[in-house]
Amino acid sequence: MTFYLIDPEIPAGFGEVSRDSNSDPPRVVSAHFEFHFPVEGELITSYSGAYAVTQPLADALAGSDLTGYEFGPVTTSISALVEDPGGLVIPRLLGLIITGRAFVDDFGIQGHSNLIASERAAEFLWNRDARLRDEANRLDEDGNIIFGF
Repeated sequence: MTFYLIDPEIPAGFGEVSRDSNSDPPRVVSAHFEFHFPVEGELITSYSGAYAVTQPLADALAGSDLTGYEFGPVTTSISALVEDPGGLVIPRLLGLIITGRAFVDDFGIQGHSNLIASERAAEFLWNRDARLRDEANRLDEDGNIIFGF
């Protein structure tokens, strides 16, 4: 089975993250996203390693048979550094809590916060947002990036 490292946009900076340290690796279970830039994609991340999805992507995922995730709470704010906070619209977001095992389930975490997706999960995401393909990397069976896929 083929797996990919998915690297979504990062419109938000550091925020508080709660992790479940009983899982291996510890997983993010809730997060705060402090936005510096507009949200352009349906899947986003922050520098703290948290992932979130828009409501339309959450609905599509819930209707799929993909494995290794659940939804959780997120809170949002706009950074005080944003010059025109009224012009920065943040859509409704849900936390994408990765519960799966990398290279086993459709979604998993490798290392501290690398999002790993099976080929079918990656195709699902790419069909919704082709920009995610541009930032994805195919991985070999040891989890190393295969360049030029």
